[in-house]
Amino acid sequence: MPTREFDLLIVGGGAAGLSAAISSASEGLNVGLLDSAAQLGGQAGKSSAIENYPGFATPISGDELMARCIAQARRFNTNILCPQNVVGIVQDGKRQLVVTDDEQSYLAKAVVLSLGLDYRRLMAKGIGDFMGRGILYGAPTTDPSALGECIVSIVGGANSAGQAAMHLSKNPKAKVRLLVRKALDDQMSDYLIKYIRAAPNIEVLEGVEVVEAFGDSKLQEVALKKSSSEALERLQTHHLFIFIGAQPRTFWLNGHVAVDAKKFIVTGADLLKEGRDVKWQGVWKHPKRSPLRYETSLPGVFACGDVRLGSTKRVAAAFGEGSGVIQICHEFLALDE
Repeated sequence: MPTREFDLLIVGGGAAGLSAAISSASEGLNVGLLDSAAQLGGQAGKSSAIENYPGFATPISGDELMARCIAQARRFNTNILCPQNVVGIVQDGKRQLVVTDDEQSYLAKAVVLSLGLDYRRLMAKGIGDFMGRGILYGAPTTDPSALGECIVSIVGGANSAGQAAMHLSKNPKAKVRLLVRKALDDQMSDYLIKYIRAAPNIEVLEGVEVVEAFGDSKLQEVALKKSSSEALERLQTHHLFIFIGAQPRTFWLNGHVAVDAKKFIVTGADLLKEGRDVKWQGVWKHPKRSPLRYETSLPGVFACGDVRLGSTKRVAAAFGEGSGVIQICHEFLALDE
């Protein structure tokens, strides 16, 4: 098939990618948006309730917020191309060539990588045996009352885990346990901690780690180890939802774009840092200028949102970076290189 051409190509359709699409397409650019998922929205779309997004006095679910963004991007004529699994990006003269696993190719004057994150896996015995049979990464965004009378355990101590706990606690027949490896206030926002402490059907267990899952055809129990003890405690549970962090979806970059030790994309002035532990030193090769803000080691390729080294892992911050990166793209497009 012939190569399609765009002014700007965005890879990743989460909060940052959709924000970038809305900002750029509304300014008249010919924009393509690629995502490997059949449904856009990324991690934000899986959030059961977002309470601290500016302009929303009452909570809004992640899927509803993302649905509004998708509709807005379409209204400005963004070319949404999904599912498309990108496997490579190289420079082709003054443009960027992006290739997918089904041999589709796209040319663009500039590319924005808003690749987002994948859930980090819980490495405990038996977890894989009960995937889809009581164990899930993330949490259901449907009516929690559909679970009926049950015991629900949530692994994690950041905002996503807290939001899931509050969502599931709306089922009056559910007993919800929040299993936190450290202290609850290490990562979670204060407003969520207050909600959780006040909820009558949420129990918080701090300093614990899930080490094994048990059951017959479905999950029935989990074994916990306390950080201060080698003894194990087995607790009954019918559902286990896992929120233990995430890792960037940068595996396919294959050295074309500099990443740090944890695989986050390095951008802007960070590319010029010097030091023994700076592995990307010298990767910026443009002879005439320094990298622009949000620009990766590949000139004309930018990164924003959770996948970028130094980003704030919050929905509002991702929207802000998605909008902000477009101003930098305009600066790049105005350069005579």
